[in-house]
Parts: sequence; structure tokens; C-alpha cells
Amino acid sequence: MNAILLGNDQDDLDFEECLTEMPDLVIAGKYEEAQVAQKCLQTTTIDLVVLYDGQPEQDRQELREQLAEQYPQLIVLYITQSGENLERILHQRHTLVLLKPYTRGEIEDKLEMVRLLYQNRRKRIYARTFGYFDLFVDGKPVMFKSAKAKELLAMLIDRQGGTVDSDQIIATLWGDRPKDGATQSLCSKLCKTLQQELKEYDIEELLITSRGNRRINLELLDCDLYDLLAGKEDAGKRYYGEYMTEYDWAVYRNYSLAKYV
Repeated sequence: MNAILLGNDQDDLDFEECLTEMPDLVIAGKYEEAQVAQKCLQTTTIDLVVLYDGQPEQDRQELREQLAEQYPQLIVLYITQSGENLERILHQRHTLVLLKPYTRGEIEDKLEMVRLLYQNRRKRIYARTFGYFDLFVDGKPVMFKSAKAKELLAMLIDRQGGTVDSDQIIATLWGDRPKDGATQSLCSKLCKTLQQELKEYDIEELLITSRGNRRINLELLDCDLYDLLAGKEDAGKRYYGEYMTEYDWAVYRNYSLAKYV
């Protein structure tokens, strides 16, 4: 989990100490100006924003509303001494409030709520395309029984949610075979195999089929490729010039990725 801190309050050193003790949490930056913090949000994947009490209430309120609109999955922890506008604040999604003065126990309780929010909103499915292709569910790799079904999924993920018909699948996966009835039947069986393999991991909704076309449900997965194309700085650090190395058809995409690094 990546976090940024906005504001400057020496009284909150106990809070920051507890924050650094959270496992798997990295403080990506501390800022005093909202505009600088927003630049970080545009280039780095941030999960938690901590808003200190040191800024004018109007500025913080506008920033909270802007964050909620632009980054609906972002968790915002609002540290304040005033009980004003609490009802309005708490109606915003993924927003928590820590009231001053607080005890260390109250800090730990609030950070536990942050952790639970993070776990609940995190997508279960992650596709790794840099290097060799793999799919993970809840952090564990999917062990495909059919290598061809795995390649079909890789192709669909490469299309970034775009629809793919049977002819396109055949041309990509069986380019040396004619598009006859036998190959069409083979393609149909492969799509069913992929659906069944995904079902075994309770993620069959990842594959959307409509009138013979297939596509990926982008709302259900995170992917390093998508992060790179979106300009996320941390995604560029994971790309070392290799993309779906095991698939010949992926080389064309790999050529185009260098400009994003």
C-alpha cells in the first residue's frame, strides 16, 4: 500500500510512527501543497492520502471532493481537531476521520480500518505481462491446464478490453491453419476450456462473451501493461524491455512500449 501525507503538523509524529509500522505500507511522499501532491497521484499508484489539520478547512474540503471524483478507489484519512462537517466527510466513500486528541490505541484502530478498506477494494485478479505472462488471484498464480487457453487469455488482455472474434483468435493462435469448420470448432472448444479454467478459480466473470465475440472485463483486474499505458511511474520501473516473452504475436506490442519508459 502506497501512502502520501498532505500537511505539516508536528503534533502528529505519533501517528506517523504508527503508520511506518504498518506492514507492506510505503510512505511515497510528504507534501504541504495540494497541487504538488496531486502531481504525485498522477504519476504513482497511491492507495492512501492522509490529510492533516494544518490547512484551511475550505481547501481540504475542496481537495477531498476532488479526490473522491478523480480517484474513487482512493482511501482518505482525515486528521482533525474539529468535529465540524464530520457527517459530510463520513458520507464520502473510503473516507475515515481521526479526531484529536487521540491515543495510540485509537491510531492503531483507525489504521486497521484503513487496512481492511484496502483489502476489500483491491481487485482480486492481477495480470503480469512484463516478461512471461501470468495471472494471479488473491496473490496466487493460476495454474492453467491448457497452455492454449492461457495464451487466449493473454491475447484478450493484450487487447485491453477490445472485442475479439473467432477469426481473429484463429489468425493469432493458429496462423498456419486454414479457417475451416474444423478450426472454428477447435476455437469454440478452446473458449469453453478457458471459461472452465477461470471458473475453477471463481473468476469466470473475467471473460465476457457476446454474439461470438470475447473480451476481458477490465473492471475485475489490475495489469502492469495497463498501469504503464496510463502513465504510472512505478509501472515503468517494472518494465525491462520484455513483454509476454513466450508469444511471438506479442513482439509488436513490445516494440511500442519503449516510449512509455
